[in-house]
Amino acid sequence: MTSEIAPSTPPLPPAPPEPPARDAPFEAKMAFYRAEHRGRGIRLTHLVGIPGVAFSLPLVFTRPRVGVPIFAASWALQVAGHVLFEHNRPALTRGPITYQLCGLAFWCEELADLLAGRGLSGG
Repeated sequence: MTSEIAPSTPPLPPAPPEPPARDAPFEAKMAFYRAEHRGRGIRLTHLVGIPGVAFSLPLVFTRPRVGVPIFAASWALQVAGHVLFEHNRPALTRGPITYQLCGLAFWCEELADLLAGRGLSGG
């Protein structure tokens, strides 16, 4: 007699975090941003993409032939990170100004961790 084992179903992934209200404190928005950027892959794409966007902004207006491709490539890298690694929408879609600032703060945190020898904190 063979005993049949029912196939186990994998657990459901955790529900995505709810974005905070528009009038929530910045720390709540940073917590949401961090929750949307947990893995090493997304952190690496943002570690390169965020300064690429910042670097390209003045060039977009002063040297568009250089700035526009850098700007587009930097954003594409970050969006690819969300598609390939986190499977979520960029936080920027939930509040462009606030989450731009969150992205810069996040980048500073990541850079500080790297300089302190802690590596990328995303596991």
